[in-house]
Amino acid sequence: GGIRLLFGVGFLQFFNAFLALSLTPLWMWRISPELTLYSVIPISIAFVIFRVGFKRMKVLHLEHMQRLQSLSAKLMSYLSGIDLIKSQQMSPWVLAETEKLNQQLLQCRMKITRIQVFFMPVLDYANDVMKILILGLGGYMLMNQELTLGEITAFLTYSVLLAMPLMQLGRIATIYQRGMVGIQSAQTILNAAVPEEDQSALSNEQVKSLQGRTFSVRNLSFRYKAEGRLILDDVSFDIPSGRKVGILGGIGAGKTTLVNCLNHHLDVPENAIYLGNDDITTFSRRDLRRYVKTITQDPYLFSATIEENIRFGASDSNIDREHLDDVLELSQLASDVARFEQGDQTLVGEKGIMLSGGQKQRLSIARALLEPADLIIMDNVLSAVDYETERNILQGLFSRLDNQSVLVVSHRVNALEYMDEVIVLNEGKIIAKGDHKTLLKTCPYYLETWQLQQNESEAQSC
Repeated sequence: GGIRLLFGVGFLQFFNAFLALSLTPLWMWRISPELTLYSVIPISIAFVIFRVGFKRMKVLHLEHMQRLQSLSAKLMSYLSGIDLIKSQQMSPWVLAETEKLNQQLLQCRMKITRIQVFFMPVLDYANDVMKILILGLGGYMLMNQELTLGEITAFLTYSVLLAMPLMQLGRIATIYQRGMVGIQSAQTILNAAVPEEDQSALSNEQVKSLQGRTFSVRNLSFRYKAEGRLILDDVSFDIPSGRKVGILGGIGAGKTTLVNCLNHHLDVPENAIYLGNDDITTFSRRDLRRYVKTITQDPYLFSATIEENIRFGASDSNIDREHLDDVLELSQLASDVARFEQGDQTLVGEKGIMLSGGQKQRLSIARALLEPADLIIMDNVLSAVDYETERNILQGLFSRLDNQSVLVVSHRVNALEYMDEVIVLNEGKIIAKGDHKTLLKTCPYYLETWQLQQNESEAQSC
């Protein structure tokens, strides 16, 4: 919006003001150079004061944009985790966090408003002082017969022509600052370094040799460049071949960041994540993702049929019909597809608009299962389905994926009951490890979360 204003209304007003402020003083100079110099004094002083406020506004507009982005990101994370917030009765905490960010944004906006109220009228006051000087000095020069009444009237008329451009300068300054902040943000995106495949690709035989290796995380710590705090702090665990591991944690625990480190979507530090004895940073991202397949919470679906969206996840287009029906059954989507008039030839619409949230998530699971990788990461992909469907999907997956490792990230304890090991994350740190029964006895956070969700499940069934 700021860029659009700058190149639209901003440029138009700047052009008008530039012409008026360039030509009008020349006409005034032709009438009386001395009176013109006196008239320029208050405007010059006003410009010096205005420049101080202008610099301060630039800093505040940038801060305002960053705080607005922070608030928007937090609100999006809270909305995506609304089920967890309700189940763990976190509404008061979320409201307090949102109110704190709102107040910070409001204070920043008030600082900008105060500058606009104090500094912007300075140019208007300078225009009024200029008129007073013209009347006073012009009257004195008229009595001394240095100027005629007509020349003073013309001079005063020209000064009136300066009033509107001077008033526009305040608005132009605001538009300019908003536009420059927007341009700076756009340049940050456009100039961002695109990660290159800095490692040579492995041959098919070398990729196959990765099968059966243990996926290990060793003392992983990670922070984003824009944040000072650690998102992940000294995280260590193993995922042996064929093992089913779960990760439980609240909002802001670092679950999604951990997933993006494991699949190398983020630039992870060296000697932190290993595949067997090899650091994953020594693999190209393409090769690593042939070993690791991630199913995200918000899947992207193409405007195509259900079958075409599922086959999109396969490198071999000649997968038989029986296998396709099998993955539909495993993902608990077969009964839904059977109710559609055109079955799996039903068009899902742009981004899957014709499907519910749960159906889209199950479709993404079916897509991943068509050609399962050695390690399948499920990042909160069952948040939009009920507890019973979730249990059936996981039981079917685990019975089918005997040789594949599975990492299930969830805020639901019910989804983690069947895991060989559950890792509990809190503020980027591992606070507990163990299977479901062990954690119920040893981890108060896990027990409390399980009890709250059991009560919610019973309330839904009533």
